[in-house]
Amino acid sequence: MLRRLLIICLCLTTAAGSYAVVAVRTPILSEPTQSQAAPMSMSLPRPTGLARIHIVDPTPTRLLIPRINVDAVVEARGLDANRNMDIPKSFRDVAWYRLGPAPGEPGNALINGHVNWWTGDAVFTRLNQVRAGDEITVVRADGGTVHFKVDGTRVVDANARIVSLFEPSSVATLTLITCTGVWNPLTQSNTQRLLVSAVLA
Repeated sequence: MLRRLLIICLCLTTAAGSYAVVAVRTPILSEPTQSQAAPMSMSLPRPTGLARIHIVDPTPTRLLIPRINVDAVVEARGLDANRNMDIPKSFRDVAWYRLGPAPGEPGNALINGHVNWWTGDAVFTRLNQVRAGDEITVVRADGGTVHFKVDGTRVVDANARIVSLFEPSSVATLTLITCTGVWNPLTQSNTQRLLVSAVLA
């Protein structure tokens, strides 16, 4: 199924949308109820504070690329109706392919974004300006951060099927995707895609 996935166009295709923020309610430890209490002959020490429970959630929430001044919300997206990688609803956001690994997990995490919009610039308008060694930071839902360094860029045909992007790996990598080339009015799409690859720093 993954071998048939296309890298879809990220330009001028959807209206701006909104995203949802999901709050995670963290449980806390409390004193036992009366039915759970120890026998009267036992002394029960009172708690001195609340125990903290750390919930690990690697879901990416923000993407930071200092060189090109990107500080974008990350939308978790899957496949569209044509079973292509879905794109962000807002031209200001980026879309993480949630059916693959999260950034920092083993494998190649995929994030795409629009290169332009009918109003002008979009989140990845300047993505072609990043260079090898540039830093990329992904902020996670649990408050952690994952740091990458750009190690290469390449341009591929818009209809290219690049199986290697989806292959399992023990190494954590990141690929950013946007449109490039020229606009084709017949297909309503740019003719090429820009891929920026990065490795865990």
